[in-house]
Amino acid sequence: MPTSGLVITFESEISDRDELLRLLRADPMITVGVVQDNKCAIVLESDSKQQDREYWEWIRSLAGVADLQVAFIGFEEGPESEPPA
Repeated sequence: MPTSGLVITFESEISDRDELLRLLRADPMITVGVVQDNKCAIVLESDSKQQDREYWEWIRSLAGVADLQVAFIGFEEGPESEPPA
């Protein structure tokens, strides 16, 4: 399960980001962090690398998004890959 730490840069500090933030908060795979100036940190927990990339493209395409930067990507290993106790 990929976990991505992303930073959204809004087109402007006063853009229609309230609607954008509502849209992101409504998605159970996204956790929205603090909004500061024209940036917002989010965490995306997807089911696969492909779904992760699809979300990145979707977020980049949203009105009011000027840029999306990847700050962190982690991959949670499944129980089958853990060493026996």
